Formats: sequence, C-alpha cells, structure tokens
Amino acid sequence: MTNRFLVRVQDFYEKLEKLGKKREAVLVWALFAVLVFGVVTVMGTLTSGFHLVDDWEFAKYVDWMTLEGRSLWDCLREAVGFDLTIRFRPLYYINRVFAAYVFGINLTAMSVIKAAEIIVALTALYYCARQMKCNMVYAALFSLTVMVGYQSAVWWKLGPQESFDIMMFAVGFFFLLKWLSMDKRRYAFVSLGAFFLMSLYKEPFILLLPFVGLYVLYAEMQGKRVTISNLWEAVRRRFPYLLTLGLIFTAELFLLVFVIGTNNYSYVGLDKSLTLDDYTRVWQTAAANNLKWYLRFGILMGLILLTYWEHLKKLGWEILLAAAIILPQCVTYSKTALEERYILPCVLGYAFFFVIVGCNFRPLSGKRRIAYLLCLLLMLAAHGRVVLREARYFAYRGESVTTMLDATLDLVGGTDRKVLSCFYPNLEGNRTMYYWFRIHGYDEVFYWEEDRKWIGRSFGPREDEQATFDKIDVIVMYNEEDRHWCYTPSLDLTDFTGKKCGTITMYVRNGIAE
Repeated sequence: MTNRFLVRVQDFYEKLEKLGKKREAVLVWALFAVLVFGVVTVMGTLTSGFHLVDDWEFAKYVDWMTLEGRSLWDCLREAVGFDLTIRFRPLYYINRVFAAYVFGINLTAMSVIKAAEIIVALTALYYCARQMKCNMVYAALFSLTVMVGYQSAVWWKLGPQESFDIMMFAVGFFFLLKWLSMDKRRYAFVSLGAFFLMSLYKEPFILLLPFVGLYVLYAEMQGKRVTISNLWEAVRRRFPYLLTLGLIFTAELFLLVFVIGTNNYSYVGLDKSLTLDDYTRVWQTAAANNLKWYLRFGILMGLILLTYWEHLKKLGWEILLAAAIILPQCVTYSKTALEERYILPCVLGYAFFFVIVGCNFRPLSGKRRIAYLLCLLLMLAAHGRVVLREARYFAYRGESVTTMLDATLDLVGGTDRKVLSCFYPNLEGNRTMYYWFRIHGYDEVFYWEEDRKWIGRSFGPREDEQATFDKIDVIVMYNEEDRHWCYTPSLDLTDFTGKKCGTITMYVRNGIAE
C-alpha cells in the first residue's frame, strides 16, 4: 500500500517537472496571486480602511503636504531625519512619504501594492528553493512555510516593514543562487543591491547578511573537506562579494550601535531589570501561541530525522546556516519573544532546515518520508486557518474604525462640537483621530488620559488647550471586542447614548443628533 502511494506521488512529481519553465512560471505566479488576492479580497482586508495604528502616518503626510503646504522634499527630509534619531529605517520612510504623495489616504491602493509585494516574495522564495534543487511541491512548501501563519499579518497591515524586506531578501537570495551557479557578474550586482535595500528598511534584516556570507562559503565548499586552506580558497574566490557584504553589515551595525544607539528598541537585547524567569515566561507564552505549530511539528520532524542519526551528523553546515538566521533573531527579540510579524525573518531558518534540507535529505524514505511530508502539510493547514481568522478580525476592526470615523464626522463636521478620543495609552489611535479629522476639515478632537483624568488637545499647535467634560459632544472608545482594549474610561456617560461600531463604541450626547 505504502509503495503504491509513493509510486503515485513520484508520478505526480514527474508530471509537474515536465511542465516546462514557462508553464511552471505561469502556474506559480497565478497560484500565489489567487492565494494572496483571494485572502485579502474575500476576507475584506483590502478595503478595510484605517486601523488606529501605523496608518495615521499617511494622514500626517497628507496633512503636511496639503494643509501645511510642505513640499515632497521637506516631508522626506523631516520623516527620514526624525527616524534616524531613534531608528535606522531610511528607505521605509521614503517609501511611506512617496505612497502618501501618490495615493493620499487611499489605503485600498496601498493594500494592493502590499499584496503585490507578498506575491513577489512568495514567488521569489519558490524559485530560491528551485535553485536549491527542490522539486515544485517542496519549493511551494518552502515558500508557504515562510509566509503563511501568524506572520501573514504582513499581507494586509500597512505599517510593518517585513513584507518589503522579505521580498527584497528573496529577490537578493535568488540572484545570489543564480550567480553561484552561473557565475555571471550581473547577478552578483543585483543580489547585493537587493540585500542593501533590504538592510535599509528594517534593522533585524541586517542580521541576515552574515547568513548570506556563510551561504556563499557553503556553496563554495560543496564536495570539499572543511580545512583552513579550502576555506581560504573559497573566501579568495568570492572575496569582492563577501567584502562588499561585510562592509554593508559593519557600517550599518556601527551606525546602529555608536551613532543612533540601541536604547530606543524596546524589544532588543538584554534588560538588567528583567530576570531569567521574565525571559522564560515570554518565550513560554510565544511557544503556546504564535509559535506553537512550528514548535509541535518541528519536534515531530526532528524526531523523524533523528532516526537517521549517522547521516544527520553530516549536516553540520546546514545546521550552522539555519542557526545563523534563527539565533540572532531570537536574541534580538529576547525580551518580547517572536510573535506575529516578528516571526519573519526567523522562520526562514526554520523553513531552510525542515523544508529545503529535510526534503532533500536522501536517507529519508518510505513511511518516514510520508510522515515527514504529512507534518509539513498539517502545519501549513493549521497556519492557513490562522491566516483566515486573523484576516477576518483585521477587516472587522478596520470596518469598525471606518464606521466610527464616518459617523462621527457626520455629527460634528462643519460645527464647533467637540469629540473626545479615549484610545490612550494607544497614542497611534489618538494620532489617527487628530490627522484624519484635520484633513477632513475638522479640528476639535480632544483626548482623555485615564491616569490623570485629563482632557486636552495633546497634538498640534493647540496641544496645551484643555476642555471640560460638559463641553464634549461625542466620545469614542474601544470596547472589549478590540484587542487594544485594556480598560473602560471612568467617565459619567449618563447624558450620552451609546452606539456600537464593531470593536469601537461611540457615545453621543443626548439631543445633538436630533
């Protein structure tokens, strides 16, 4: 029975491999396009609007360009200059300012571009696996293992940098593999260019550059003994590429540590105020939530591979390469553990070992190969369910915000009525209220701080202005359906009528809506 099943699977693989490169390309691009646009369209994330998080920046840049009359160059200089005082993401802010310049606050258009980035990333990862001698099925499994799961939030969220960065890594790594196999210099230049752009977008991706250098040596050492002379010969042969990669990594690391500083990264490194139990607790939480399927199926697949212990001991290079991706990311996120989008790029190391290395592991055969492949498929299915659930919640949350914004503007637009935003401590939620209403011609939003029982302006040229509660006409706050909810403001709402807008509740002072 098992042998017949394996024969059928092998026949299926052989038919796929006979498709031809053009048909394979059409199939792969179409498959990933249908998958990504199917999810974001059917689940509703594509048209879900603002989400009281990073999206407020688009409204801010539109405010700068329209109400304040700033030029594109002034906006770029301000945004990038400020970010460089706290972080190292210059290309990210260049991209965001240009997006606001071209699309305004048309978040649907930006969501389409985000989906396109994911399609390119999936396809490039697929072709990376093909370059590493995987068949079509395993290549698709590699791509999907990296991109499907809790980290799929980057398919629809407009703030995270990981979608662009994983796309640039995949493109850069694909051309690196082409260069290593064909030795055409132009591929090396394209590869380095993609890795450089990747490193300018978000800091943790800089830590992938040592992996790239190690992979170059790994490719050069294939079929050779690991000796000092052989390693030196590999370095000498690829020295210009390795030197350029090393210079990029060293220069950016120097800027981060000695110029910008690392104190602004709440999730980075070790904290003297935290105990070992604190670190253990956050990783246990991650292992029981966002990382659970990787952990559970990783243990099963690891046990299967351990049954080939004598052969497994020969995978020293491969284990080192996987560790070169995973360990730096785990150290980087040691205080918060890996969750949602932060699973990228760490999952690249996991997928490299368990899909690329595992599926090409020649001793793996018979029932154990079937069990191994079944683990990968079941893990993908579990993560697929996560994607649909998270996408639907994200869309629902966005629809809630949009309903609240539109309904509030209908009540207060063109009047001197005052709105009280109660999203503190989520300052991004309050900033969304400030900029969104400003660019819609209304500037009477005040903000509630629960700890001080204070109503004030908080933002803009009138930030010191305060208001009394009796002057407030509309109040907006999270309800317990929203994941940002952490308390119900201690306000006397007896003179207000509540209107639930999904995850947000509006309270309108009695009489003003008549």
